[in-house]
Amino acid sequence: MGLPRSARRAVPVVVGVPCVVVVTVSGELTPAALLAATAAGGVVAAVALAARSGATAPPVGRAGRPWLLWIALVLAWEVTVLALPGVPSLSDLLDPVLAQPLVRAAATAGWLAAGGWLLARPSGRDRP
Repeated sequence: MGLPRSARRAVPVVVGVPCVVVVTVSGELTPAALLAATAAGGVVAAVALAARSGATAPPVGRAGRPWLLWIALVLAWEVTVLALPGVPSLSDLLDPVLAQPLVRAAATAGWLAAGGWLLARPSGRDRP
């Protein structure tokens, strides 16, 4: 069923390190940074989803409520930003912080790690 488990675990590191380097060196909001982040995220997602191909998803139930709340809050924020021109977007608030290369590198690594964890975490059937 695709890559062995040890190889799947190495994928986030193998694609993540070059992505972090490109994003750190090229600067924020550059085509190179966008391409590196998109490619790394795509590879991590494809490998994680391929490992679960053919498996059915368990019902979400109450565990999905916190995620639903987060999505609703983000959507409310974005609608407010569109409706009221003086309200800064999340990107506007983070731009000064992410202008620092080391912070941008840490944020990129964290983004990739969180995405890899979300996609690779065991389902109910995988747990002992």
